[in-house]
Amino acid sequence: MSGTKRWPWDKPDHEDEPVMAELRPTVTGTEPQIVRYLRDIEVEPQVSPGLDELGPPIDGIGDGRYAVGDQLGRGGGGVVYLGADRSMRRTVAVKVLSPHHVNDPVRVQAFVEEAIITGGLEHPNIVPAYDLGCSPTLGLYYTMKRLTGRPLSQIIDALHEGDPTTTHSFGMYRLLGCFIELCRAVAYAHARGVLHCDLKPENVLIGEYGEVVLVDWGLAQVMGPQGRRQARAHMHAGTPEYMAPEQITKAGHDLDVRSDIWSLGVILYEILTLTQPFQGANAKEVLMRVMVEQLEPPSKRAPNRPIPPGVEDICRRALSKNREHRYGSVVELLADLDADLEGSRERMRRSELARRSLDAAHLLLDRLRPLEEECDYWLAGRPRDEEAVAGTAMMDERGLADLRRELMAVYREAALLILRGLESDSDVDSLGDAGGDVYWRVFMRIYPSSTPTSGPTREVAMELLLTLSQKCFSGIVRAGRRLTRSRELSPITTSELQRPGPAIDDPWLNVVSTLCGDDEEEIDASRAPHSLRTLIGRIMFLRKISLFNAVPTAALLPIAEACHEVAFAPLQAVFEQGAPGDALCILLEGTVEVVRDGAVINRLKPGDVCGEVAVLSQSARTAGVFATEEPVRALMLGADRFRKIVRESGDIGLAVIEVLSERLRVATEREAALRSLAKTILAKKVDLALP
Repeated sequence: MSGTKRWPWDKPDHEDEPVMAELRPTVTGTEPQIVRYLRDIEVEPQVSPGLDELGPPIDGIGDGRYAVGDQLGRGGGGVVYLGADRSMRRTVAVKVLSPHHVNDPVRVQAFVEEAIITGGLEHPNIVPAYDLGCSPTLGLYYTMKRLTGRPLSQIIDALHEGDPTTTHSFGMYRLLGCFIELCRAVAYAHARGVLHCDLKPENVLIGEYGEVVLVDWGLAQVMGPQGRRQARAHMHAGTPEYMAPEQITKAGHDLDVRSDIWSLGVILYEILTLTQPFQGANAKEVLMRVMVEQLEPPSKRAPNRPIPPGVEDICRRALSKNREHRYGSVVELLADLDADLEGSRERMRRSELARRSLDAAHLLLDRLRPLEEECDYWLAGRPRDEEAVAGTAMMDERGLADLRRELMAVYREAALLILRGLESDSDVDSLGDAGGDVYWRVFMRIYPSSTPTSGPTREVAMELLLTLSQKCFSGIVRAGRRLTRSRELSPITTSELQRPGPAIDDPWLNVVSTLCGDDEEEIDASRAPHSLRTLIGRIMFLRKISLFNAVPTAALLPIAEACHEVAFAPLQAVFEQGAPGDALCILLEGTVEVVRDGAVINRLKPGDVCGEVAVLSQSARTAGVFATEEPVRALMLGADRFRKIVRESGDIGLAVIEVLSERLRVATEREAALRSLAKTILAKKVDLALP
């Protein structure tokens, strides 16, 4: 080992003990002994990444280890200076006990306890304390990390004033992220048995790189027996706007973690609303309000702020005046907050997916403008009378059909994107509006009855209109009213709606009239206008009925529109035997009995149809139909209208023929069985009558 220089922190041999004794640091002197030692052995470190350009030079004013520069702040108990650590060659903050308190044992004890408490809390979100000492120049001091950044209070003030840079940098969820970091620091301190007792935005620094640091442990209270011997134990202290009700009336040793939870609740309230929950002209008024004033809900205080409902509930619980109703620990509060924000993050993700779907749909629809203009031009020039329509060139018919097919394919793709977006986030109004836009585009260009659409295209359009009606109702109403005001709804539909005379016998025009007739009426998405709800409901119901389940949806539209609902009392006649076949009946609720010559020959349930044979054959009814002992609700369809629909729709005609053939077979078999049974009974009666 001879010739090898020994570092002072190496374990010495016994002969080196005088050297180590000489190197022990002292609290007085003009420079630290480590500096003298390095100079003596001709070692002069040049690296100093920890020195701040604004800090004092390491050979500046100050004795011992620290050079002292500009003042950073002043409080009731001390002054904080910017300093330089000569040994570690880094910039630090030096907090010095105020000269007015150097002979006050209580103040000295409180200052030393503050340093010890701060130094004992090693957490990423708590300012670290480095050293506690005393020097002829500084007096009693302790050093800690030099922090840069902005106090949370300054950020909240800038947001309240509408500063654009701060508004851009600190959205609601970033602020809540900072609050979570603050809570973690407080939870750690509580686990170490320490209350902060002065939590407020001024004591929360947001660093240049997003770090969140809790500072100023000057009022900290140690819980348990040790805390009762603290200088602060018998003091009532704090910042009025952030003090819990019990903190106003109780000394420090009588407080628990719920007092800090109240202060966290106040900070959270400020983050949510940019205002303090309890304010006053002076400290006395503030304290009075804290004690007696009812908390105004954050969402009511700041209705224009994007306040997550779950976070508001957490805030209100933390600010319960009865501490028994607050969270029992910061860990519990954090668990609720993390869970709610996790849901919020998922909502944000889904909202982003919805936005992308909306953008993609808009892109598709924007590309359709030339095709839509061509279609509108064709439709606007289309003559209304049948003879003129019949004389139109077939090339025009084919051209329009091709054009509509092309439009419908894109409308369907755009609608699917919108519906997918609504699945991700159903609360995005712009998606509903986009759905309404597609609805009316389809309505204006694919549906118009004066220019019939080919079967497959009409079927796709019908399905799409029904789906959008169910998913985007409010958007459909808003878009329809807007188009009606601007007279853009369609050159066909607007003219038909405004034509004087009897009501237009067209279901979709009725829908237009219902949706767009009253611009002032409030939209209730949970209760669609009657005609639309009825129309959609009837079509969905008819699709499940055996008589119509083979009929394409589009072909059911005239049947759904032609039906009207009727209620029958128990035992009331629906149809009388021998009466003309003027209507058919589709059961919605209840059961009926089919009676011929006083005998019940069948019982029908909801979804069954009766009276159709007499309607189609234009003959008298061969049986009566009566409600059972419960009320009956049914759809009635007039004979003339139904016969016309069957004649005009091959799909419906074929379906009706198939169903009627099957029913005739069943009825014939049932009637044959009844006749056979009757013959048997009569034969038995004859046998019994014989001697």
